[in-house]
Amino acid sequence: MKRIKLLSGEVYTLLLMFLLFASCTKNTQNLAPTAAFTVTPHYAVVDSTVIFDATGSYDDLTAFSMLEFRWDFNNDGLWETTWSNDPIVSNKYQVAGYYTVGLEVKDQAGYTGWVSRNLTVADTSGYLPEYPTAEFTIDPLTGDENTLYTFNASGCSDPQDDSYLLQVRWDFDNNGSWDTDWSTEKIATHKYGIKGQFEVILQVRDLDANVIGTSKILTVGSGGGGIIDLTFISIPGGTFDMGCTQSNQENCNTYDETPIRSTTVNAFQLSTYEITNTQFADFLNLVGCNPDGTLGGTRLIFLGAENCKVTYSGGAFAAVVGNHNFPVAQVTWTGAREFCLYYGGRLPTEAEWEYAAKGGNNPGNYTYSGSNTIENVAWYAANSYAVNHDVGTKDPNQLGLYDMTGNIQEWCADWYAWDYYTLGENDNPSGPATGEERVLRGGSVYNGSDDCRSSDRYWNSPVSSGPGIGFRMAK
Repeated sequence: MKRIKLLSGEVYTLLLMFLLFASCTKNTQNLAPTAAFTVTPHYAVVDSTVIFDATGSYDDLTAFSMLEFRWDFNNDGLWETTWSNDPIVSNKYQVAGYYTVGLEVKDQAGYTGWVSRNLTVADTSGYLPEYPTAEFTIDPLTGDENTLYTFNASGCSDPQDDSYLLQVRWDFDNNGSWDTDWSTEKIATHKYGIKGQFEVILQVRDLDANVIGTSKILTVGSGGGGIIDLTFISIPGGTFDMGCTQSNQENCNTYDETPIRSTTVNAFQLSTYEITNTQFADFLNLVGCNPDGTLGGTRLIFLGAENCKVTYSGGAFAAVVGNHNFPVAQVTWTGAREFCLYYGGRLPTEAEWEYAAKGGNNPGNYTYSGSNTIENVAWYAANSYAVNHDVGTKDPNQLGLYDMTGNIQEWCADWYAWDYYTLGENDNPSGPATGEERVLRGGSVYNGSDDCRSSDRYWNSPVSSGPGIGFRMAK
């Protein structure tokens, strides 16, 4: 089996030393826990039981069983429960209305994370108070610490009062204090001055003093100093030797990388970088993905799993602070495909991927993508200590593509078959017609150098993923 590959003794020793050190120290960069919860039912009636379930919350260092939770059931600033390790609570509402429910989660180091969700409670006849609606936009959606952000609540409305009479107020960083007073002016601006991830809170009040709120997550800057755009490299079509060539034959996995075959691919485009956490989080928000990472019953990403740096908080998905430009991990093959389709693209075929990794019509007969020296072009087990890095921080290959070797393994469109190279499909091959697992290419921060060769083949179930699995997009 090739699904799990053993590292060399030297690399294994380095990783073991790193993990032992990490287990003995509390990381000073410890992040606040991620707070998340579900509400059942979403639409309740007075005096009925509403269940609040925070089992989707997690922390980078504290075990889930050691996390503590407390709840504010009506956003009045008073906690209805004390700190407890029980993530599931219930409440009955005696008055119909729109409620904002707050959850705070605390880890063992004392760091806290907070999130809120809205709940509608009708009376027994189904009547609802005539509350306003709260909604707003942010422009731009991403920027740096010097960007002047505009928050626009002009879309708010009320069934009884004209919208221009509604009052709003803003808390730009969810620090517990309001940054503006109540005002009928619906547009506000703010400059943060520091990088980070902020929850923006809006409250709306009508003439009857009915108040409702909403929030959004805003990412300001990134660990690398700017948000990576989704850009593409145009790759002319051509013919190349697909498989493990003679120059590095001693490292070949001969059972699935041979025989070498002369393969032709048409012109296509491939994203310059691997898809990042911020890009995938934006996609999840745009398609209305469920807070657990599923859409229409299909899992797109495993939130909370090892090395997943996308979180759900404050009603939106976002990258963990400092990880915005890291390649997204724990994405299923279906999640990768849906991202590509949403943006008018697709996953590359395995043949396209290898052709691009080897330099297209400008091959250098390199072992890795763009070099025979892996440290120049890749983050892999020996130099990354199993930690992802910002995309594009190593040298590109001959085509200008970054991280085709290392950082994260990349899904391809094809089904995997160990004997596929023996079938002689050499003109724009798209892989076997059926299968159980999809192809992965490129190696990751969890792999040794042999497993990061441009001809090396991996596979994984399309409905699962792993800490070293991501993708890039083709067109």
